Amino acid sequence: MEEPRHPSDPHNSSPANPEQPYDNPYASRPEQPFAPVRDNEPMKQSGLGIASFILALVTVLLVVGSIIGVTVFVSSVADDAQGFLNEMETMEGDSLPSDFVPILIAGLCILASIGVAIVGLILGIIGAAQKNRRKVFAIIGIVLNGLIVLGTAGLVIIGLVSAAAQSTI
Repeated sequence: MEEPRHPSDPHNSSPANPEQPYDNPYASRPEQPFAPVRDNEPMKQSGLGIASFILALVTVLLVVGSIIGVTVFVSSVADDAQGFLNEMETMEGDSLPSDFVPILIAGLCILASIGVAIVGLILGIIGAAQKNRRKVFAIIGIVLNGLIVLGTAGLVIIGLVSAAAQSTI
């Protein structure tokens, strides 16, 4: 038969010893059986979502900068387009006309915006997948970066189709 338990026994599961609720003296006691519930604290924003949103804004600024660069190029060449074409034909290997610099900068801005938008899209997807975080900025970043990537891909496809159509004429 079982021996009676004394209140001084460390394995006693009586109300005198509430620290040991288990009947088995060999069982280990968990540190914290349940995670604390934090209903009062608001969820934090996803850091990756905020980064995705900021990269979308940077991408928009790069696209606007490239549009400004193309506008400057077109306005400088519009007055004397034939003179610019003659200058391009007579150009020697290492020198570029000074009017050609804005279009180069615009092209580099477009390439940089594509890279930044792809990174922002990846960060937005990861930020939206995080648990216990708010997803507002991640979703906005996904939408903006996705539109920029799809819009750029669409423009490339339109350019390729129009180049192919002109080459067959």
